[in-house]
Amino acid sequence: MSAFVDAIHPSRLFKSNLDVSGIEDLRLQKEDHVTNIEGMREAIKTLHRKQRQLEDEEANIHRQKEEIINAMRYHKKTREEIQRRVDIKKRILKDISREDDVESSTRKLVNQVAKINDERFHAMIKLKDLLTEAVALKWSHTEKNMTLIELDTKIWEMEKGVKKLEKDANQAARNYEDCRRITQEHRRRLSIAKQNAESIAMITKDLEKEFCAMPTTLEELETAIQDTESEANSMLFLNQNVLQEYQNRQHEIESISNKLKDDKGEHEICCSEIETVKGKWLPTLRILVSKINDTFSRNFQEMAVAGEVSLDEHGIDFDHYGILIKVKFRQTSQLQVLSSHHQSGGERSVSTILYLVSLQDLTNCPFRVVDEINQGMDPINERKMFQQLVRAASQINTPQCFLLTPKLLPDLEYSDACSILNIMNGPWIEEPAKAWSSGDCWRTVVSAAGH
Repeated sequence: MSAFVDAIHPSRLFKSNLDVSGIEDLRLQKEDHVTNIEGMREAIKTLHRKQRQLEDEEANIHRQKEEIINAMRYHKKTREEIQRRVDIKKRILKDISREDDVESSTRKLVNQVAKINDERFHAMIKLKDLLTEAVALKWSHTEKNMTLIELDTKIWEMEKGVKKLEKDANQAARNYEDCRRITQEHRRRLSIAKQNAESIAMITKDLEKEFCAMPTTLEELETAIQDTESEANSMLFLNQNVLQEYQNRQHEIESISNKLKDDKGEHEICCSEIETVKGKWLPTLRILVSKINDTFSRNFQEMAVAGEVSLDEHGIDFDHYGILIKVKFRQTSQLQVLSSHHQSGGERSVSTILYLVSLQDLTNCPFRVVDEINQGMDPINERKMFQQLVRAASQINTPQCFLLTPKLLPDLEYSDACSILNIMNGPWIEEPAKAWSSGDCWRTVVSAAGH
């Protein structure tokens, strides 16, 4: 025997061909875009400050313009007032000309006219200066407004450029994240494939030599795989249907898997719809059963020890839903479901009639019929049961209740709403029935009533 120890060459088959330089270029482009965006934002802030300064200057120009317009209106009003005075003086001059001292009045009026004309001249000079200043201010306002429009255009173009740069930066960041995610996925798949390969067979010297002889690029590996598959397809089998059966079985497995996924989706949708519909009626049913339980427990305490009515829920298996009636007739026992195995016939009758009484206020019907409910009861429970039934049936706005029974205990408590009807039956009733049906008895009763 001999042993050899050789160094294992680095892995060449399962290494991921990563474009590290491309990822680094994308990262550098992202940093350049971020730097350009910051510069654009600072420039936009500067332009916004300049825009606000121009808007302030525009407001000052508007204010000066309003002052000039007001001054022009004032001078116009003054000029009109001077003209009105001149007209008045002219009329006075005409009146004076008719008088004797025409020359003196004329000189006086001439002096006044000269003075007025001098005032008009100075006012016109001032008006000219104001108009010149207004034109200059208007021109300055127009220039500043044009500058403001140009700045707005530049700001819009710069904002558009910033948005484009932000879009490019976001796209570069997404590309970088995609590359990083793909790289991580390739690394994960490489690790899983390596683990699977090592779990199947350890790398021996012969396998290592074969791996070294294999292609090292993805394209060459795919070509080798296709060649191997072609070689496998060209092999001769003893059973020519083995490959076809295998492919059919694969298609069948895939079809069943897809159908199972679809069925699971439909099952989840149906369960969701069932839960939605269940949420509409189940809370109302629980409230109704709770009301029945309150009345049943209160009435049961008067006749026995304790009783309880609850809703027996079974998830979405609605066929097994039901009402559970639990009763206890002895202090030492526990609440047990009402059945023939735990209670006697009389106890079941008491529980049943109390449950019907509990439904009295919660259901609407024209009448109720109770047939021989007191059979098998002891006298104490029968008396208590009859009291409960009379009290429940005698309330206002409750349906009429018929109790059919072959017997009644003596000295029972009746209300004014109770009526007792005795039904006669047996072979000895035949003769009286014929007499009444023929009308003879009715004529006897009518004649007696007439007397």
